[in-house]
Amino acid sequence: MALKDFHHVAGGINWYCERRGNGPAIILVPSGEGDCGSFAKVADALSDEFTVLSFDTPGFSRSGAPPIPGKQNTLALAEQIGELVESFAVGPATFYGSGSGGIAVLNLAAYHSSLVRNAIVHEVELVKDYAFPDMAAALQAMNLLDDTSIVAVCRDLFRTQMNQNPQPWDDLGWQYHLRLEKNFVPWVRHYLIHDGDAFPSYSGAELQRRPVAWSIGGYSPVWFGISNLRVAQRAGIDVEIFKCRHFPQVEIPETLASHIRRHARGHMPELQKSNRKAIGRQKVTRGKK
Repeated sequence: MALKDFHHVAGGINWYCERRGNGPAIILVPSGEGDCGSFAKVADALSDEFTVLSFDTPGFSRSGAPPIPGKQNTLALAEQIGELVESFAVGPATFYGSGSGGIAVLNLAAYHSSLVRNAIVHEVELVKDYAFPDMAAALQAMNLLDDTSIVAVCRDLFRTQMNQNPQPWDDLGWQYHLRLEKNFVPWVRHYLIHDGDAFPSYSGAELQRRPVAWSIGGYSPVWFGISNLRVAQRAGIDVEIFKCRHFPQVEIPETLASHIRRHARGHMPELQKSNRKAIGRQKVTRGKK
């Protein structure tokens, strides 16, 4: 389905958005890179039966910053996305997100559940539940670096440590990576903070307010996966393991699209019914032959 890219104002934020397809809504939330360009293959694959909406995070790439100072963080992001989705009147929707985007998706499912049909997350940045506190401290220390050093560190971090194979990441193109150069600093300064209530720690009850499908990368560091397994276990959520690291939309887009499609369909009776009718018609046609 054809891509429609546009700017749209909601909640005082000038959002850059991309929309594909028609049908029930699937919302793709960027991770810490803040740019929806990495979702292109997944969104294209899903657009045959869904309306797929993606966007750049407020203050990142092509989206404007929030109008209120201090409203650029993981906790505010869910509320901002909620205002965006409400402005399009496409809810309840299926939401997907990883990392910082995964926190936004879980927050939407837990605290703005009227907008959420089901949530799909991958390697949520659950800082308070990290198995090794020194890893959280090491990440927090990045905020002490100057802007130039942050860009250099993050350029390598995202390319070689968040991807098992850097080639698909490189293949996203020079324009995508040029946009990310300005995103690394606000990610570290505003999203990668670990004091106070900047990051939640979810209870089992909070995670049960809407259906949640969870995955981690089999090639990711063990300490990162443990936090996700630990929190998912509180709500009895099974965790799938993918052959990738932090960005399945980059490394295994076909697998991720199938995963999202399966879980979206599983919570949309109208699609299940239409699919059964289609299968029935196929059987009748084959019988006539």
